[in-house]
Amino acid sequence: MWFVLEVRTMASDKEFLDAKEIALKKLENACDKDEVDEDILQVLSLINSSNNYYTSSSCAGRIVLLEIPSIGDKKEAVFLGKWHRKIGSSELISAAKNSSEKGMIWLLAQAPILHLGAKTTSAADELLKTAISCGFKDSGLKSLGKKIVVEICSTERLDAPIGKDGVLFCNDEHLKLLVDISNEVIRKSSVKLEKFEEKLRKDLSSYKTTN
Repeated sequence: MWFVLEVRTMASDKEFLDAKEIALKKLENACDKDEVDEDILQVLSLINSSNNYYTSSSCAGRIVLLEIPSIGDKKEAVFLGKWHRKIGSSELISAAKNSSEKGMIWLLAQAPILHLGAKTTSAADELLKTAISCGFKDSGLKSLGKKIVVEICSTERLDAPIGKDGVLFCNDEHLKLLVDISNEVIRKSSVKLEKFEEKLRKDLSSYKTTN
């Protein structure tokens, strides 16, 4: 019985290392294609430098103008505009001109989100405590199956329908208000990422390393 348990433990370690190798190659390819948000690169590098973790996907926070044919139809959704920075109302108006004039137009502002694999549940717990202490209070475990998956995210976001079939319904004042809120989400996202990066530099060295 002891022998079987030992084999399973070794297999689990190999699965983790194999998954990390694949994830790092995907990240490297994405960086080569300039598909990784620059504001989150240092955080990804810090996490991936640890023997206990690897990152699988990430976003530093973004503002999105999205056209959706019907509620919940993500498969057919079309990005009219996407920014990883603060924007102006004129940029939204310009992006809306890309509409196919079929469906609802939504303005979304989304906080940073990271998905990562952890080697053990205790390693996952340590990283979650660091993330939550930096304001990523919506973070938690996504899976405890073959892979231990952690999601790090925050609560700030905006989801607002602003038009339909190519026509924006907002007047200038309302649109400016929504843009101001969206920009505040991006500002807070940047502050939290900086705090998270700083705390990771301190905390990662104190985490228990699983060899």
